[in-house]
Amino acid sequence: MMVLSMSFILAVGVLAREVRSEAGDSSFSGDASSWPIISLVLGFAILAAIAITRAMRLRDAPRNAWNWDFTRSFLLFVALYILGSSGGGLAKAIAGVEPGSETIQAKVIVAAGSFVAQFVAIALIIFRVRVPGLASIAEGGALQPWKFWRSVGFGVVVFLVAWLPLQSVGSIVASIQLYFGGAVAPTEGHSTFELLRASDVMIWKAAMVLVVVVCAPLTEEFAFRGGFQMGLRGLRVSRWWRIWITSALFAGVHIPVLVAGAEASGIATLFMLAVVLGWLMERTGRIAAPITAHALFNLCNLMWFWWG
Repeated sequence: MMVLSMSFILAVGVLAREVRSEAGDSSFSGDASSWPIISLVLGFAILAAIAITRAMRLRDAPRNAWNWDFTRSFLLFVALYILGSSGGGLAKAIAGVEPGSETIQAKVIVAAGSFVAQFVAIALIIFRVRVPGLASIAEGGALQPWKFWRSVGFGVVVFLVAWLPLQSVGSIVASIQLYFGGAVAPTEGHSTFELLRASDVMIWKAAMVLVVVVCAPLTEEFAFRGGFQMGLRGLRVSRWWRIWITSALFAGVHIPVLVAGAEASGIATLFMLAVVLGWLMERTGRIAAPITAHALFNLCNLMWFWWG
């Protein structure tokens, strides 16, 4: 509810900012030239503290509340991708979107169709996993999964701690790329930002905010952390190896939406984000924690884009 409320506030803020910009109000601008260095130093300090204290160890992690076995988990992962593609195609056909259209309106319509189909599947899954009889895999001793709201709160805290290190990773990779003669990485490396910048229709911009902040984190976390990562658990893959493997896949499937010049920094940032999300899934035993952190990551990136 908190993330949903914040996304609505940002969507309204997008509309307000556009209105103020059209009226010639430049109050959102400012000099933040020193911020990249400050964030890089703070990010390094946080990473060092995490490494020294071994704060991400999973020795005492609880068993996971996700109780689907290997087959069902992987079928979920595949099904969500198939449903996403089918739902998006159906929405495109119904709305009469021209093939190959790259407008923000087309993207929102396709995304809405994809997410509706996926949400229906997820709703059915949530209902079914509460019904006795599904396979359960116990691990991590006798510790029980965290309570739902405790997991959500922990997701918020971990995101706040991880935000600067994630930005630092992207900056470091972009600097290495530049040092070895590569192109200067764009400030915004995701194609969504280009669509938002190019569009003049405020209502579609607000709709895109809701898609990015609410819909994408929920469906992607059920697919990757729920379906794929927990499916690897069914193969008896260790906790950290399933986090690494899932994170590599997560970063890889996002390559097509990265803009030219931002592939290296984008992949590095997305991989490290996925590691944090996978760790949250294992540490709390609840998918609510990575969904919350993922939504906040997307929300803050959008806020940085509009007001940073």
